[in-house]
Amino acid sequence: MRSAIACIAFFLAACGTNERPRQQNSGVEAPVIAIQPLGEVPTAVLDSVRAAISREHGATALLFARRNLPPQAYINVRTPRHRADTLIAWLGSIKPDSVDFVIGITQQDISTTKYDSNGAIKEPAWKYRDFGIFGLGYVGGPSCVVSTSRLGDGKSVLFFDRLKKVVVHELGHDRKLPHCPNLSCVMRDAVERLSSMDEADPGFCGECTARLRSSQ
Repeated sequence: MRSAIACIAFFLAACGTNERPRQQNSGVEAPVIAIQPLGEVPTAVLDSVRAAISREHGATALLFARRNLPPQAYINVRTPRHRADTLIAWLGSIKPDSVDFVIGITQQDISTTKYDSNGAIKEPAWKYRDFGIFGLGYVGGPSCVVSTSRLGDGKSVLFFDRLKKVVVHELGHDRKLPHCPNLSCVMRDAVERLSSMDEADPGFCGECTARLRSSQ
């Protein structure tokens, strides 16, 4: 977890500042991360997302106005869902140049296709062709997406702990962090289990923290 946390600015989409703050005790600019609600998202969820971004990424968080999920992301292979990869591409296309990253937050279930080391769909294919996930981000990408659908009851301490960890994890990928072998690090691979997420710390291990600092 970062020992120095930048001041957080929380604005509506129309609000902003021309000055980008610097992280405390460093000469680098704090990243600017936009939170994009997709559909109806409770205020408590957005507040938790903002807090996690501020605390663990030392970032300035901007709250964008709610948007509907794009219809092209909708899929109904096994159950009605929205494709996470399509959402990420769409979020990247609407990201303004004034922000470094944009994270989509939705209550709708999201999915992706999972592949094996040979590039084929993992077996059993019926399961992994359209596989429900907590969130998705690509290493070095401009955008990521998180769904609350699989994280719990939407109100418990455990639910909000999970939400914050997934948010920090997916933005970590955007900021060029791969999965971490340290099982207590928030960047560990969840390997399709909520229990893996519950076992992880809410923040980055020392090695991942150093990587973040060196990449700025």
